[in-house]
Amino acid sequence: MERTILHFDGDSFFASIEQAMDYRLRGKPIVTGAERGAATALSIEAKRLGLYRGMPMKEIRERCPDIVVVNSNYTAYSVYARRMYAIVRRYTPLVEEYSIDECFADITGLEHAYSMTYEQIALMIKHDLEASLGITFGVGMGPSKVIAKIGSKHNKPAGFTPIARELIPAFLEKVPIGSVWGIGRAMTLTLSALGITTALQFAQKDEAWLREHKIAKPYREIWYELRGGFTKQLALEPDQIPGSIIKTRTFSPPSKDKAFVFAQLSKNIERACAKARGVGAHAREVGVMLKSQDFLYRNREVPLSLPTNDPMIILGALRKVFAEMFVPNILYRATGVSLRSLVHESALPQDLFGASAKASEQVAILSAVDTLNRRYGSQTVHLASSLKAVQHREPDRQKKRKVAQVKLSVEQRKKTIDLPFLGRVH
Repeated sequence: MERTILHFDGDSFFASIEQAMDYRLRGKPIVTGAERGAATALSIEAKRLGLYRGMPMKEIRERCPDIVVVNSNYTAYSVYARRMYAIVRRYTPLVEEYSIDECFADITGLEHAYSMTYEQIALMIKHDLEASLGITFGVGMGPSKVIAKIGSKHNKPAGFTPIARELIPAFLEKVPIGSVWGIGRAMTLTLSALGITTALQFAQKDEAWLREHKIAKPYREIWYELRGGFTKQLALEPDQIPGSIIKTRTFSPPSKDKAFVFAQLSKNIERACAKARGVGAHAREVGVMLKSQDFLYRNREVPLSLPTNDPMIILGALRKVFAEMFVPNILYRATGVSLRSLVHESALPQDLFGASAKASEQVAILSAVDTLNRRYGSQTVHLASSLKAVQHREPDRQKKRKVAQVKLSVEQRKKTIDLPFLGRVH
């Protein structure tokens, strides 16, 4: 049975979500990223005006005075991404969450289960996504992930492009080699020097040519899929962990209080680690970011001695780095953390000196913390180092918090929890 792979790619995902959440923005050119001072995402209407990601907001407003600029809402984007994955999983369990706005799905054999063609199944899932989420998707279908991804980008926005095996050459002829999924800038330059400028030219080479020019294994796999094959190395990985986990938060008003800024960083670390534990991921490296009121960024990367998703271990590794990065008397408005080089817990190395075993002793405590936070709300239980950030609320959030507190029963108010190092939680 020939493999049939779908690739779903949300059109202008972040900006489209903003339009879906606020009907007043629909049909208007909008840009997200007001908090960063540069465009992080653009609606389809904004792209048609010639605007692009990374473009400074000042330049955007000068060129398009009527543009709508909004703050990024990464919480909402994550919720929509989870909904997207869940909807596709209604039809097949073989779903790979490739990024926040795209995923792969293997529907091989489902034509018999649904008594429909593969094209009809793909359109059915596409319609369900768009009707449920209120945004459009580009969908590609092919015998492999590489071909399906080419299809999803062929007719954006809202397109559906099935690429049957016999149609592959006609599509590849129009695809620049640098636009093929998995072929980066360095390999593009290498292949261009060899006279390869399109995906079709690469696919038409034979194995002897690949050996002669010492084309590495990952690119040989891409070459094979461009020719209509399906490689196990590029097979779907339904349990695949993300490439990285990033948590950032802008706070208001800006602050030069070192303890407060560190608390904001600590809070982001806790949130990132909670997400990592949720997917069974451990980080081998952590990146930290501080952003000043003048939009100046300070970034550092810190390797970890052992892969971990324990916030205390990561905080211990970052305290000295934070002290070196923090400049007194400067107003800061955001912190961020990224967990990188993630490995699944099943692949953790076993060291000779027992450090892994010692680190695993915290698993039970962290599991209890996660359970409490899921039941009673995010960061109900938190590290003492995050206290100032958790207590901090912007004016509108303070009002909501007071309303929520009034609704608490007397019995609930009496409930307290004491956990080592975590502080007292009401």
